[in-house]
Amino acid sequence: MLDRLKRWATERGYLVAWGPLELVTSVQEEVARLGTSGVLERDFYASELGSLADSRASRTRGLATALMVVKPRPAHTASFDLGGRRIDAVLPPTYVRYRPLFEDVAADLQAGPLRGARIERLMAPLKSLAVRLGLVRYGRNNVTYAPGMGSYIQLLGFLTDASLPLPDGWRPQEPTLLPECEGCGVCRAACPTGAIAQDRVLLHAERCLTNVNENPGPWPAFVPTRIHHCLLGCLRCQRACPVNPKLPLESTGVEFSREETEALLADTGEHIAPVWDGVREKLERLGQQYSEAVFGRNLRALVEASRLRAGVRL
Repeated sequence: MLDRLKRWATERGYLVAWGPLELVTSVQEEVARLGTSGVLERDFYASELGSLADSRASRTRGLATALMVVKPRPAHTASFDLGGRRIDAVLPPTYVRYRPLFEDVAADLQAGPLRGARIERLMAPLKSLAVRLGLVRYGRNNVTYAPGMGSYIQLLGFLTDASLPLPDGWRPQEPTLLPECEGCGVCRAACPTGAIAQDRVLLHAERCLTNVNENPGPWPAFVPTRIHHCLLGCLRCQRACPVNPKLPLESTGVEFSREETEALLADTGEHIAPVWDGVREKLERLGQQYSEAVFGRNLRALVEASRLRAGVRL
């Protein structure tokens, strides 16, 4: 089974590792301490990490092994009709079909190297777990990097009852920083909101553009108008990073019509007009149906930022 699993990963260009359920609990407890101690901003911890740090979420009878897969991913584009002019907007790696990809990979494992095993998605802090399993290392920007892939990856975590023994003397890895990060401040200089600190690797996530544009509400004062460049998330620090390869970019084939684009740009929060049925169908194709509340606001900010950078008034 071990040889089949390793061959499965190699053939697909993935990385794979596994460890005991106790490691998941340890990671969850570590993140919980950061949250309760105030090292992580409390509101951010409560809304984004609290449920993942709850060890009860990872306890499923009979599933005692945590299995992690690292999959390289491109960024994606979706297009919009802006008054007869097509614009392509970027979604960073992991955004397109993030959740369905867990189901795809689990099904692939069950059809191949883990045939007959139970596999369920793992709800836990996957970055921390992948680091402990030796699959990735942290960059100064608190993003994880995999050998040969850089940070353009998706981490997929599962619990399984498959027989995956560990080598004698196995120990979890200690978190370490990429050696290239020593003395390098490129990502910190590239961050438009000051989320990357000089005195710690842990991100000030409450200031990160990714966190801000994934949540509804007005733009905070610390977010400059000109810096919007993705429909969701942010790529500033990753694209500037000297360790990363060139970011691959693929079209999703999703095209929002002129009427749908206008509805998004004029979004008032009342999504009852017939045009919103088409918008929702396309959001679902992107795997972003849960982003309906912010998609129009973000598109409007993206268009405005583009025009400002080009010196064109709205």
